Amino acid sequence: MSFEYAGLLPLVPILPAVVGAAVVLWVRRRRRAVRALGTPALLERLGAGDLARTPWDRGLLLVGAALALGVAAAGPRWGLESVEEQTTSANVVLALDVSKSMLATDMPPNRLERERALARRVLRELPGDRIGMVAFAGRAYVLAPMTVDHSALQLYLDALDPDIVSQGGSSLAAAVDRATDLALGREGGRLGSVLLVTDGEALEDEERVLEGARRAAELGITIHAVGVGTPDGSPIPESGSEDGVESYKRGPDGEIVVSRLNEPLLEQVADLTGGRYVRLGEAGASSTVLRTLRGLDRGEGATEQRVRQKERYGWFVLLALALLVADGVVAARGRARRAVGEVARA
Repeated sequence: MSFEYAGLLPLVPILPAVVGAAVVLWVRRRRRAVRALGTPALLERLGAGDLARTPWDRGLLLVGAALALGVAAAGPRWGLESVEEQTTSANVVLALDVSKSMLATDMPPNRLERERALARRVLRELPGDRIGMVAFAGRAYVLAPMTVDHSALQLYLDALDPDIVSQGGSSLAAAVDRATDLALGREGGRLGSVLLVTDGEALEDEERVLEGARRAAELGITIHAVGVGTPDGSPIPESGSEDGVESYKRGPDGEIVVSRLNEPLLEQVADLTGGRYVRLGEAGASSTVLRTLRGLDRGEGATEQRVRQKERYGWFVLLALALLVADGVVAARGRARRAVGEVARA
């Protein structure tokens, strides 16, 4: 046997104890009333002899009913049954930045690892949702269509690296367009939402990115943006090192390139589509993202066949009702005996 609300088990004895205490107080009060009326012999002649008797039978019945109700409240289960459940799910597209700027270390160990950790938590805590995945740098690619197979998505996350996208740079406009197309819901019949995780750096003019956001808004797609990085930024490490000294990406003028979080652009993208912007690294940022995703509209998902333990609380409720009925019968018999005694004496 198991209990659905096992935390209530320590409270099960409380209800019978309260009922038992109430019965004891009631008996004491009745005895005081009997003593005030006269002697037991006088009460016997008056036909009220039962008032001096302690009703142990009724007390046990009431305490038993209270105990049965307490066990029922804890949700007892035993035995197995097969049930068919209709799940609900939301459609979410993860648009993940894998450009080389995501190797910057202003968010230790680097931006890419923090992005990957957030995506893993989304997959872990939204197990029933249909999730698609887009990776982008200079171009955007659909890594996975909408699916509930999150184990496959985990494999894609493990492989995230700037080298998986052939074209370098960071085309935020391409990411917005590709994620919007995937979120249109051609497969599931429902519109989805986009979770855009990036440092906000864009090769193209920012107006081109905002045009993509306006298109998404017109199509009914909401984009929630997550900024990865800091406004102060950090140099972008180059692969490999020379003589143990780490090298950094340099611009045409030979200066070290510093990658900074473009927060204003991400805020505009989110605002234009009715979404929310969160900076990763702030207190509670990941939890805020998850609350936002849990609040998305959900429709019917897959039908699942599950085996679970049968709910058995009904038996304990019936037992409690039977004991209460028995208590009523005992009380009625007592009244009947008193009535017969009065008729006999008359």
